[in-house]
Amino acid sequence: MTQIKFEFGDSVRHARRPEWGIGSIVKVEDMATNGKASQRLSIRFSNAGLKKLDAEMAHLEIVDGKNDISSGTQRNSIRELDRMSESEWLAPLAQKKIEEIMVSMPPEIQDVFNSLRYRLEFTLNLYRFDRSGRGLIDWAVAQSELDDPLSRFNRHVLEGLFDRWARERDICLGKLLKEARRQPDLLKTVLVDILPAAREAFNRLSQVR
Repeated sequence: MTQIKFEFGDSVRHARRPEWGIGSIVKVEDMATNGKASQRLSIRFSNAGLKKLDAEMAHLEIVDGKNDISSGTQRNSIRELDRMSESEWLAPLAQKKIEEIMVSMPPEIQDVFNSLRYRLEFTLNLYRFDRSGRGLIDWAVAQSELDDPLSRFNRHVLEGLFDRWARERDICLGKLLKEARRQPDLLKTVLVDILPAAREAFNRLSQVR
C-alpha cells in the first residue's frame, strides 16, 4: 500500500502495468479506503489514455526524470548499449546485454522480501502478454521501456525474444506453484479470478511433476 502523497502534475508509472508508459496526474480527489485516508487519481498515460485509480490500491511509482525510483532502468540501458554497439569490438557484448534485458523476469518475482502471494499474483498477471500484435507490443514496451519498440526491433526479432521470455515466465510460475502447494488455501484464493491464459498455464504446469 502506498504512503506517497500524490499531487497534480506528478509523473508516475504503474508498476504492474509498465506498458501503459509514463502517466501525468490530471486530477486528485481526497477519499477514504477501508477507513483510511487515500486519494482518487485521474492519470493520463502515454500508451493507455486516461485511467482513474485508487492511490491506496494501485502500484504507482513517481518518476521525476532525474531520479526514477522504479525498479527498472532499462530505458537508458538499452539506449546506452545501442551506443556501445557502434564500436565493432563492443557490439557482441552490447547485443548480449540487450537480449538479457528483453528476456529477464521482473525483479518483483525474484525479491524474497515480497510475499509468496504477491509474487504468484504478479507472475500470473504476466500472462496478459501474448504473441498477438497488441500483446507483443505491450510486452516489448514493458521490457524495454522504449516508447516505440519497433523503432529498435523488428517483429520477427520481438517474437523470438518473447518466446524466450515466455519460457522463463513458465519456469518462474512452475517454481512458485511448487512452493504454493504447501499452502493450499493461498493457492485457492489466488486462482479464483485469473486470466484464461494464466489458468491454462496453471493447468499445464500442474501436470508437470
